[in-house]
Amino acid sequence: MRASKLAAVALVPLLLAPLARAADPERGARLYARYCAGCHGPDGQGGAHTFMPHAENLTRKGYIELLPDDYLATVIREGGLAVGKSSYMPAWGGTIAEEDIANIVAHIRRLGAR
Repeated sequence: MRASKLAAVALVPLLLAPLARAADPERGARLYARYCAGCHGPDGQGGAHTFMPHAENLTRKGYIELLPDDYLATVIREGGLAVGKSSYMPAWGGTIAEEDIANIVAHIRRLGAR
């Protein structure tokens, strides 16, 4: 009986906590077009080859789907240097809200599925 009471008490904060909103890939698409497409291309396959360094192809199989959402959010929020990538990838954390970063990640996930 004591263990079940402890379990019930442990669940109270979870039940009272607001549910996390699901990311909105449609909003993410609009934000991606504004902030990301200039380098990564509208389809996520990379920008013009005249852009140096070449922007990463966000649809490359065997790469993007292996990266966790938190990793992609860190790259968007803190820039390329935060994960050992190019300093040309800017940090958008001061410009894009955390919820919208999640929306962009949701859109990026859809790019590879097309």
